Amino acid sequence: MIESDIHRSMFKKIILLLGCMYLFQSVSIAQTLKKMTPRVYNEWNTIKNVKMSDSANTIIYTLEKETGDKKLCVYYKVNHTTIAFNRVKSAEVDVSGRFVIFTHGLSDDSLRTLKRKKTAKDKLPSDSLSVFDVVTQQTQVIEKVSSFVLPIKYGGYCVYVKSKQKEAQDSTKKEKPKTPVCDVQTIIIRKLYTGKEDTIKNVKDFLLAEEVPLLVYSRCTGDSIAGYQVYYHDLETKESKLISKKLSQVKQLSWDKKGDKLAFLGLEEKSVLTKKPFSLFLYSTSDSLAQRIAGQESSFKTADWLISDDKKITFSESGKKLFFGTTPPVPEKDTMMLDDEIVNVEIWHHDTPWLYTQMESNLEEDKKKAYTAIFDLESNKLDQLESPEFDKSIVSLKGDGKYVLLIRTLPYRKSVTWLGDVKKDIFLYDLLNNTSTLIAEGQSDMPDFSPAGKYIYWYNRPDSLWKYYDIAKMKLGFLGDKSLTAFYDEENDIPQLPGDHGVAGWLKEDKAILIYDKYDIWKISPDDPMSNIAFTDGRLKKLRYKYIKLSSELEFIDPAVPMMLHVFNEKSKTESYATLDFKSGRINIMAEGEYAFSKVVTKAKKSPDIIFTKQNFDLFPDLLLSDTLMSRVLNISEANPQQKEYSWGSNKLLKWVDTKGAERNGMLFLPPDFDPNKKYPLIVNFYERSSDDFNQHRAPQAHRSSINYTYYTNIGYVIFNPDIIYTLGQPGEDCYLTVNSGVDALVRQGFIDSTLMALQGHSWGGYQIAYILTKTGRFKCAEAGAPVVNMVSAYGGIRWGTGMSRMFQYEKTQSRIGKTLWENPSMYHFNSPLYQLDKVTTPVLIMHNDEDAAVPWEQGIEYYMAMRRLGKPVWLLNYNGEPHWPVKWQNRLDFNIRLEQFFNHYLMEGPLPLWMKEGNTPMEKGILNKY
Repeated sequence: MIESDIHRSMFKKIILLLGCMYLFQSVSIAQTLKKMTPRVYNEWNTIKNVKMSDSANTIIYTLEKETGDKKLCVYYKVNHTTIAFNRVKSAEVDVSGRFVIFTHGLSDDSLRTLKRKKTAKDKLPSDSLSVFDVVTQQTQVIEKVSSFVLPIKYGGYCVYVKSKQKEAQDSTKKEKPKTPVCDVQTIIIRKLYTGKEDTIKNVKDFLLAEEVPLLVYSRCTGDSIAGYQVYYHDLETKESKLISKKLSQVKQLSWDKKGDKLAFLGLEEKSVLTKKPFSLFLYSTSDSLAQRIAGQESSFKTADWLISDDKKITFSESGKKLFFGTTPPVPEKDTMMLDDEIVNVEIWHHDTPWLYTQMESNLEEDKKKAYTAIFDLESNKLDQLESPEFDKSIVSLKGDGKYVLLIRTLPYRKSVTWLGDVKKDIFLYDLLNNTSTLIAEGQSDMPDFSPAGKYIYWYNRPDSLWKYYDIAKMKLGFLGDKSLTAFYDEENDIPQLPGDHGVAGWLKEDKAILIYDKYDIWKISPDDPMSNIAFTDGRLKKLRYKYIKLSSELEFIDPAVPMMLHVFNEKSKTESYATLDFKSGRINIMAEGEYAFSKVVTKAKKSPDIIFTKQNFDLFPDLLLSDTLMSRVLNISEANPQQKEYSWGSNKLLKWVDTKGAERNGMLFLPPDFDPNKKYPLIVNFYERSSDDFNQHRAPQAHRSSINYTYYTNIGYVIFNPDIIYTLGQPGEDCYLTVNSGVDALVRQGFIDSTLMALQGHSWGGYQIAYILTKTGRFKCAEAGAPVVNMVSAYGGIRWGTGMSRMFQYEKTQSRIGKTLWENPSMYHFNSPLYQLDKVTTPVLIMHNDEDAAVPWEQGIEYYMAMRRLGKPVWLLNYNGEPHWPVKWQNRLDFNIRLEQFFNHYLMEGPLPLWMKEGNTPMEKGILNKY
């Protein structure tokens, strides 16, 4: 209790201390709306885990702050009421909508108190399960529950797992308790309408069928050699049927869609090998026992391959084919060797397909790597589809087709070092005659089958067009042509071939495909090119149309049903919802305004109800309930009612002409009660192009790398975010031109104090800031997060998160150099701020963490060391153990506090915090914050 009180007291003192930061701001006593302080960062809720019943009668969601307890909200459409439950862990709604089931436990404060008392993990209180009846408004609570599952497509049942209870040890016995033979659990099958329950003990694993009330479970008998059994259980009759026994292990339980068949892996003999010789078992409801259908003796790619227990078993849509994984054996450690006898050496070979660091980064994944095999249950034929050469497969017709796409990346893996992506060869494999045909070589984009299986299609970058392969005619062709429109990304400004805008889907029987260009939706027919047409007219009006798919189960787009569209106005940045009538071509606007509407709309399975959101700078994206015609819209959540207590800024679009005569765009965010006759401090924050997010709501939250626009406008800053347009080979100069001309345009408007301006950005934004500061001294201060300052040293570095070389970033992607270091070394030198840092006159705050997996943190050190050596004011924040940005809440909060103090000191005559005055020492780290 004493320790807990100390921590609480320290936190309160920190918050009170932060209040001193605002004493220099003149605030009227009569003012009713609040100014923001860092405490608001944990006041705002986000809405998560939105789910609805099949008829949309019941809708649930959680409200979650940065820290603390989750709140579950249950909206009942019948009487338009919302009931909230606190301290919720996970929640589901029964498909009928009658019941909401959720787990809940201690409050976050109580849990932290126990942790401060060093309470052992197994001594912490267990969670409870609640079953809430939305009709009767009654809640039944079941104690000591660890988890639960509900059926996907039928209601009335809940299967929950009881928390494991540690048995009390008899203090009179000297022997240690025996280690259990197997790790088991007790499951309870509960009928939700009656409350009746059935208990099954000693369960290792279980799985509900998707469409029918059936359960399969594996059970431990206690026999250490062959102690596992598998049972088929009928939820309605409560009968359990033993279908397999005397197995050492059971894994990967799997049902087919209809519940007629189930499969699993069984280990028939105990094994000490890393990769164990599992067998594949199949059970059909007409059988008495599960049948062993494949094992170590089966004909895979090579004789010593095994069935993998790391890959899920799946059935095809019809249940006639079974997919599972196979794996080669792995080297076994010599367990007799001592530590001082083992040699640990890395050998980096020049001709390996992957870099050693990539292999190391993927080591755990590669240990579980499994190659897909297929078992035809009608012909009993086994096909090994994937291998180290063909590392991906796609079977047509949801796994039931006779054709398979095989993808080969092996010849291109080495070139990922400088290209950034792995090219692919595409093969068509015929399962009936075991023949394969090479369709295309060296493709950047992944192919797929059309839904009816007639075509293979993919985007072909060299032609900037979509291609198809007609399987029956064995013919290649293009889907549309360049005379129709530009199907490629017209805004591409990186040194590689542009990508595409995507596909909306196919019409029934593969009669046509709907392809996006930048603005419109085009109907393209492989068999009838003369019928190709644009359904929309967005290019003329600068409107971008995108199809909203209302059900994940839809295979085709039905022309008889109006298509719901999301519409984005490129000029105004406003959005709307519309419907498209295929026959008339008429577009009907259903909802519009100065908002951003959600691109994903959730529709109920058995009613026309939909859930969506709309937002803008002022409006939080609360949940809205309507129907597919938008005949009536109901607001069913109020996540942040406290917003009305705070003064809120405003935003507007800014256009200007740069020094080369090109029109530029950006966003401007203004303080509350903005007065154009006053002078305001300015912070310029940017990355690349951001103005399409103009109507994004920006709740005051502690961002991991950026200032929060709402927070900073509230305390008196103007924020400017310009869109950066690049040309090849001079990214720093392009950014400088855009930012400088945009700031000039702002200053001319008269409300910016040109002596109180700053820059802030992260990663690519951090690099650009470092470059700008070598060109101008007009900014009073700047914060640059995870910045590259030396492209020469960074070019040869490693992205430690993936193990990839950084070369591709400069040759092909974001850094936009377009040449190797040896082809044009001067370009790398010219674009590196490090070599011009002697010209910098601006104080810089750097944030770069020592576990950054994207940008080597040595880049931040190079920046800091050069500035320090040149005698310039510089600070480096390194959040130990954090990646590219602070992830932990306490570190994000700390970063935002220090960032605000830094800007306030230079731009608002704020006090110099102690950390800026003297830094900190290793002895002080983690103890003294020095705010």
